[in-house]
Amino acid sequence: MSFKIKHINKLKVFLTTTVIVLLFVFAQCLKNVFEIVENEFVDLRSNLTLDGGLFSQRYKQADSNIVIVSINDLTQFEAANSPELNLKRWPWSREVWAKVINFLEKQNPKVIVVDLNFSNYEDLSRNYASADMQLADTLGYYKNIVLATALKTQIGQEEKYDASKILDNFENPYSPSSDALSMHIYDEGLDSHITYFAHTPIPDIFTNSTTMAVTNLVTDKENRDANIRYSQPVYRLIKGNKEFYIPSLALAAMMKYKDIDPLTEEVVIKNNSLQTAKHSIRLDEKGRALINWHKYVNTYTDIPINAILLSMVRRTNYFEYDNTKIPLEFFKDKIIIIAQTQTATETHNTPVAKDMPDAQIKATIIDNYINDADTQAKLRKNFVKHINPVKGAIITAAFCMAIIITMLIATNMPLAFINGSLIIVTYLLLSVFLFAHPRFRLVIDMAEPLYWILSIFILAFSLKAHHEIKRKRKIERIFGNLVSEKVLKQLVNKPHRLNLKSTVQKVTVMSCNIYNDLQISSELPPEKYVALINKIFNSIEKIIFKYNGTINRFVGNSVLVYWGYPIHSRKDSENALRAAIEIQEKIDEINTSVSNLNFEEYDEQTFEEKSPNNYSVDVKIAINTGNALVGQIGSSNLADFTVMGETVDIVERIKDICSEFGKSIVVTQSTLDNIDEKIPAEYIGAIRTKNSPEKVKIFEIKL
Repeated sequence: MSFKIKHINKLKVFLTTTVIVLLFVFAQCLKNVFEIVENEFVDLRSNLTLDGGLFSQRYKQADSNIVIVSINDLTQFEAANSPELNLKRWPWSREVWAKVINFLEKQNPKVIVVDLNFSNYEDLSRNYASADMQLADTLGYYKNIVLATALKTQIGQEEKYDASKILDNFENPYSPSSDALSMHIYDEGLDSHITYFAHTPIPDIFTNSTTMAVTNLVTDKENRDANIRYSQPVYRLIKGNKEFYIPSLALAAMMKYKDIDPLTEEVVIKNNSLQTAKHSIRLDEKGRALINWHKYVNTYTDIPINAILLSMVRRTNYFEYDNTKIPLEFFKDKIIIIAQTQTATETHNTPVAKDMPDAQIKATIIDNYINDADTQAKLRKNFVKHINPVKGAIITAAFCMAIIITMLIATNMPLAFINGSLIIVTYLLLSVFLFAHPRFRLVIDMAEPLYWILSIFILAFSLKAHHEIKRKRKIERIFGNLVSEKVLKQLVNKPHRLNLKSTVQKVTVMSCNIYNDLQISSELPPEKYVALINKIFNSIEKIIFKYNGTINRFVGNSVLVYWGYPIHSRKDSENALRAAIEIQEKIDEINTSVSNLNFEEYDEQTFEEKSPNNYSVDVKIAINTGNALVGQIGSSNLADFTVMGETVDIVERIKDICSEFGKSIVVTQSTLDNIDEKIPAEYIGAIRTKNSPEKVKIFEIKL
């Protein structure tokens, strides 16, 4: 038996180890899937942190000082069909944009971000009156303008392009910005993620601008449907034989808004954080910051360019927006973003909207860098930071261990399932809480950790179920014929309450013996005699089970019964005594049918009066309460649960007294002491057992 148990345990360990190894293999194969699912989990949590979401009362709402002046399909159409504007077809001359910037600058905005494409020359004459020079002079005149450019090829992807074209501007002496960043990067290897090649000539119109910044939006894949989750504050540009750092639109706008001079104030990236002045932006290992979203759509005021153009032409001191006349003072101290928002060309999939205009996204990032990067702002929304992978692995392991422990200590399968499910829900809530709470703003990975947590849950639950099924079968095998169906059901449903190991237990033991049957057994055929005895024992068994007793064994014409195991009740002694009284009453009924029995014509199904002969069955019952050893006794091939000890020896001694002195029910003082109600009992003496010097008082129950 011990060999089999060891063999089963080894098999279980082997199978468990094999499953865990397979889980590791599958985890490695599913790395790409985990990355995709993880991004979706980040998106879901981002939706919970919008204005009006979790803990939103602790965040600064979307900045009303950020305004968009948009050029879209409708504005282009209306402008082209407005003789008053005389703009002709798209793209409009750069002279128009110079006039728009001059008009907006008169309203004293804090910053103007020009997110338009001016990558080629419009007028090759390059004289002072040309459109290119007018725009260049306008941009160079003001110190609060940020002009956009796009970078084409990221380092590491140059093999996709002709190297000569990447460096085709080698002889162009101009840099993209007159105010290049003074950068110092301590994070090793970060340059490889933020470095781009410029492979279009950058004309003089750019170099005369006060600040040029990168308009690129970081996506996980190079396609329009990719979900924009991150912003990238700084870029390293390789142009011909020159290398320098330039900011993103958002970082440049923040530096203009906060009057940070990029030439005198160093921008530092250290410990996954970009720091400048009193501002800090959390970055990941690729130099990206997760965007803090404010709303689903229309977060920032979006004014059509037509409203500005009409105000310029008509020389009004207001512009019309949403059927309302708004004074031009509206633009004072604002951040104005001039951007294109054409349908299907400047919209992106984001965590909070499937088609969010490019301008709204960039306005959100500018809002992040100005308000959330300000370390002195009380209501700032910290940038989200990914937790250290080692710490993440420790957290995952802790939750897996918690599931294993709760499975081990769970008293039943439903409780084990509930406990494990609560741990999984706790992990989900923890990941949401740490992401959403302004004090933490941490990303705990969910995809791969949940894979492990759920796998361990299923594995542990399966092992728990296997163990419980085996335990229930063992209980049914041991106690199936020894207790009532009601008690057996309780044991099977709550196996944790049953201790199958040998133990000392307080029990009430009853010995029930059938006497005066010699003449019956001598005159009745064996099979009919056995049928009669079995009928008596069946009646006794029903009564014992009625009072939740446990049959220990049948030996000859006697049965040994005990109360207190496998279930315990404070009424065990009382139940034993009531069972004894009811057994005597049942025997009287049986004697009525057995008396005057003609055994030659005996019918085992009925007891009818056939002859004048008189016979009766007598039952002697002995009861004692005390501690006894309860356990599985026997050989390695055959063992039964039984009770042993002095408590049982006293019952056997009392049984002999019942037979010798003709007493029906005899109990000990300890049994009467454990009964709440008074039962008529007559003291008949005291007995001494061979293993104890103390005498035991015994009483006869008067029926």
